[in-house]
Amino acid sequence: MLMGCLGFEVVYIDIIGDLLLGEAPTYDGLITTWLPQEDRHQWWVGRQLVLAALTAFVLAPLSSLRTMGHLGAINRVGLASLAGFAGVTIWLAVAAVTSGRAYALPLGPDLPALGGCTAQRITGVLAVVPILLTAASCHQSVHPLRAMLVPYSRALLDEVVATSLTLVTALFSVVCLSAYTAFGPNVRGNFLNNLSPAELAPLIGTTAANVVSLAIKAGYAVSLVGSAVLIMFPLRQSMLELLVPKAVSHGAKPVSMWLFLPCTYFLLAGSYVIAVYVPSIWDVISFVGSVGCTIVGFMIPAALLLKYMDKPTLSSRLQRFAAALVFLLGLGLFLNVFVGLFLSITQPQPNAQPSPPGAGGGEGLEEGLSLHAWVWRAAARAAGPGSDGSLREVLRWAGWGA
Repeated sequence: MLMGCLGFEVVYIDIIGDLLLGEAPTYDGLITTWLPQEDRHQWWVGRQLVLAALTAFVLAPLSSLRTMGHLGAINRVGLASLAGFAGVTIWLAVAAVTSGRAYALPLGPDLPALGGCTAQRITGVLAVVPILLTAASCHQSVHPLRAMLVPYSRALLDEVVATSLTLVTALFSVVCLSAYTAFGPNVRGNFLNNLSPAELAPLIGTTAANVVSLAIKAGYAVSLVGSAVLIMFPLRQSMLELLVPKAVSHGAKPVSMWLFLPCTYFLLAGSYVIAVYVPSIWDVISFVGSVGCTIVGFMIPAALLLKYMDKPTLSSRLQRFAAALVFLLGLGLFLNVFVGLFLSITQPQPNAQPSPPGAGGGEGLEEGLSLHAWVWRAAARAAGPGSDGSLREVLRWAGWGA
């Protein structure tokens, strides 16, 4: 629970940063789009400073609230922006079809883009499953907050969860199909970065592109601020349960501000640091999904069923068999992230190009490289002149043998 909530806090801050600043080389975010091109690379609109201001002056005050009741207006704006987002993607797809710019939907994944060998391609395909899994397991973060849900009933919560999952699935399907129809292989990891005036103008015209880009990005930024504040409640509660379980047990008095605020600000500071130095939302979500969501969504429920479903009946045996398969599936997805990490270290990465000067994200990160691949290459460079980045060279540099 703690890992999942922290991961999504980082993802929300990362995406807000993309919305505010945009991507290299254009930097056409909500802030930078109003600046001359030569000023968009200045330090005072750098990712570190902008995210620090966002965390300190927006997220910190809102996260200091004791209850979630004050966030209703932000959440309503968020829901409206999601509806507008889906509508815009459908509009773009229709415009692409009518103008003859539409891309044909692929029948399967682009395997060569996933890696140069079969093992890399298999792990790349399997890595998508935890990404999807995270969207279907976010509702589990509600459990630490049941005391705040008034009035609370199991039936009402089940209805809310079912409605949320249905809407998320529908939104995901609409955005995926429409986005690829409009942009094809040019769809970015954060699709919101595709909604720039320059990329929208060929489809809907310059004036409409400017208005739509500004409206969607602004609405989504407000929505993500609300989401970042909301996810702080279960994140903070999980941290307090880990550190001081008696202080947050059922029936205990409200946590003192001397404990509440430092815990809040510590978690925000940690999320900020990770968001600055791990700007790829793919890396964060894939790790959280592979490690956290597979354990919570697959392995723990299957293990509980295997332990307690021990009746000598055919139904019980079938359920235990199904639970064993689910456990093995979760274990495979869990191990896949580490296999992928090993392969990314030992095998060449496809399409790994250095980012342009002043590219957004962490300092020195190369576009197209995950964090662990960048760390490995940095270690190879540190190994000294003549190092080819091989496993032997880097282990020698680390002091693990000659």
